[in-house]
Amino acid sequence: MLEDIEAQAVERICVLARARCDVAAFCKAVNADDPRLVAAGTCVGAADAFHLFAAGLENLGPKLFLERTRPLLELVATARQHAKRRRRIAVFGGGFDPVTNTALTTAAEIVHSRCADEVWMVPCGIRPDKPGLETSSRDRYCMCQIAVNTVFGTEFPIRVDDTEVLSNHPIFTYDLLCLYRERWPDIDFCGVIGSDWLQPGQWHQHTPDGITAWTSRNHHWQPGDPEEQRLTVTGKKMLEEFDFYVIQRPGYEVPAGGLHQFGPRLSWLRMPAGTAFISANLQSEEVRKRTAMAARARRAASTGSLDLIVGLVPRAVLAYMLKSRLYDIPATPNREQRKRVAIFGGAFDPITNSHLTCAAQIVHSQCADEVWIVPSGPRPDKPKLKTSPLDRYCMCKMAVATEFTIDFPVLVSDIECFAPVAFYTYDLLCSLRTMHSEVQFMFVIGSDWLQPGSSMAKWTSMNPEWQEGDPEDQRLIVTGERMLQEFDFLVIHRPGYDVPPTEDDPTGLRQFGPRLSWMIMPEGTTFIKGNLSSTEIRKRTAVAARVRDKAQQQEWSGIDGLVPRGVLSYIRRQGLYSMNWR
Repeated sequence: MLEDIEAQAVERICVLARARCDVAAFCKAVNADDPRLVAAGTCVGAADAFHLFAAGLENLGPKLFLERTRPLLELVATARQHAKRRRRIAVFGGGFDPVTNTALTTAAEIVHSRCADEVWMVPCGIRPDKPGLETSSRDRYCMCQIAVNTVFGTEFPIRVDDTEVLSNHPIFTYDLLCLYRERWPDIDFCGVIGSDWLQPGQWHQHTPDGITAWTSRNHHWQPGDPEEQRLTVTGKKMLEEFDFYVIQRPGYEVPAGGLHQFGPRLSWLRMPAGTAFISANLQSEEVRKRTAMAARARRAASTGSLDLIVGLVPRAVLAYMLKSRLYDIPATPNREQRKRVAIFGGAFDPITNSHLTCAAQIVHSQCADEVWIVPSGPRPDKPKLKTSPLDRYCMCKMAVATEFTIDFPVLVSDIECFAPVAFYTYDLLCSLRTMHSEVQFMFVIGSDWLQPGSSMAKWTSMNPEWQEGDPEDQRLIVTGERMLQEFDFLVIHRPGYDVPPTEDDPTGLRQFGPRLSWMIMPEGTTFIKGNLSSTEIRKRTAVAARVRDKAQQQEWSGIDGLVPRGVLSYIRRQGLYSMNWR
C-alpha cells in the first residue's frame, strides 16, 4: 500500500513537471506556513522545478505530498485547456484571378469544418510559376476584400491578408508559414490544399519526390552566386513543422498509400457528422475564359452583356471587373466617348457616404462625363494619416463597386496613392494629361479653399531639377499661375464658406483664376449638402474604442450608416481606427 502511494507521488511529480506547474504555487501548496520557501519558489527556473518537486516529496512524505498538491492538478488542467485553446488559422492561398463564388464557399466550409478558428485568404504576389497572371496583385487583393466584406457577415472569421501582395519578391509557402509563425507565436498556422496538388508532377514538376521537393528562397544567395542556388529545398521541413488539410477535389484521387506518403502532418478536411463538404469545379480560369468570350461578343455585336459570368463571382466583384476593365473587357460605347473627367481627390481616411454623394452629384450636374476618385499617397500636410494607401484605395474601390450601378461613371484611380513621393495638384494634373491626352480634366475643390488669405496662384509643386545637396528651399517651385491657366476647376459650395459676387463678376470666382466655375445642378434640383467628414468618422471610432475598453461592450460603433456597409465591414475586419472587433 505504501509503495502504491509512493508511486502515485512520483507520478504526481512527473505530471507537475511536464505541465510546467508554477513553482510559486507549488511552494505555497506544500509549505504554506513558510513564507521564505514561497518567496524562493518564485526564483526557481524551469530546469530546477523537478528537483524542487522531489524535495517537497522528501520533506512531506508521499501521503501529505499527494494531499497538498491535489489542488495543483486543477491548475494543470486549466493550463492544458488554455493551451488547447490556442487560435488556429488556416492559410488559404491562391491567385484569385478573379476570386469566385466557389473560392468563397471553400473558405466558408473550412470554417464550418471546425479545423480552424479563422481562415486567411492570401492572394499571391509575384509568382514565378504563373507569369501569365491576368491582373495585378493589388486588383486581386481588392477583389478578395470586396468579396469577403460583401458576402460574409462582419463576425464571420474570414479575412484577407496582404503579406504577399505587399512583398517585392516571391514568398514561397514554407517562407510564408514561417513568417506568420514568427509574427504571431501564440497562433498555430496550417495550410489548405486540394487533392489536385497531390498528383504526379503537380507539386514539383518532373520530380519524383513530390511535396518534399518544394523550394523556398535561399536567403544566403547573393548576386554572382550560381543561379541554381537561388532556391533551396524546404519541403521536408515544411511538412514536419506545419499541418496541412487536404480538400478532396472531384476527379483527383489520392494514389494508393494515402496522405502519409506525402507527409506526416497531412489530413483530410472532414465536415461535422451528418454534413457534406460543399464543392464545385468552378475555377478562376473558367471565369477568365468566359470573360474573353464575352469580350469578343461585345466587340462583334456592340452589346454590353457579360451574362456568361453573372452568378459565378460576387456582384460587387463583377462591378469591380467592369469598372476597372479587367480581363480585356472593353468599355461600353458611351464611356469611350467621354471627354470631360472630374478629379475628386482627397485622403479618404476613410471614404464616407458624403464623399459618394458628392461624386454622384458631379455626374448629375452634367459638369463632367465621368468622376475619378483619387485617394492621396504621402501627404506632407497630413503626416498622421491613420491607414495605409492600400487600405484607403481598397475602401474607395469597395465603396464604388458596392454603392453605384455597374455603368455609373464614377471610378477610382491609383495614380497618386501608391506613388513613392507626394503628388502636388499641378503635377497630378500634368501626369494625367500626359497619360490621357484625349481627356479634358478638371479638378474639384470646395469653396472653403477660396477664403481670404488663400491664393491658388501660390500653390507649389516638386522642382524636377532639384537634386540631393541642393538648397532645401529650392525643393519646391511655385506653379499655381500655370495650373490656373492650363486646367479647369469645378467649385462646390461648402456651407459656411461663401464667395461673394462682385459687380464685374457675378460668380465671384475670377479673382481666384480664369478657369474656375461653380458646380450648378440641373434646373429644379438641389445640391445635397452635408457636414460629414472623415475626421468625424475617426473621432467617433476613437470614442467607440474607449467605450468598449471601459465597459467591455461592442454594440456601439457610432459610424453605422455613415460609411458604406462593405467599408464598415472592412474597417472592422482589418481593425482600422481602433475598431478591432475580431
